[in-house]
Amino acid sequence: MNAADVDGLLELYADEVVFEDPVGSGRRTGRDALRAHFEEFIRAGITEIPGEPVAGQDGAHVLVPVTATMDYLPKGPGFAERGWLAAPDAPENARITWDYVLMMRTGSGGLIQELQMFWGRSDIGIAS
Repeated sequence: MNAADVDGLLELYADEVVFEDPVGSGRRTGRDALRAHFEEFIRAGITEIPGEPVAGQDGAHVLVPVTATMDYLPKGPGFAERGWLAAPDAPENARITWDYVLMMRTGSGGLIQELQMFWGRSDIGIAS
């Protein structure tokens, strides 16, 4: 994400990838939908700092804590409408920050087949 290399990112995912961000917002399927999702965040200038991954005992799942920041525009107003954060006084200069956990599941070919992002209202805010 930090390199804004959507094609490189998509090489990590199965064609039929299923993803949900945030969990509870509805599941989407396929690389085309994932491409659109990634491109939205790249347009917003996202920067992600991953934490230490935790591998599942099953050899297929991993959890990764992430701290991210991005421009308030264009996605921030939708977050504010949902009550997830307060709208800033100067939205054109504001940045959103949030902490979340990625859950990824790989398939037998090593590609990511499922991606879920867990975060809630207490995890998101306006960067100071």
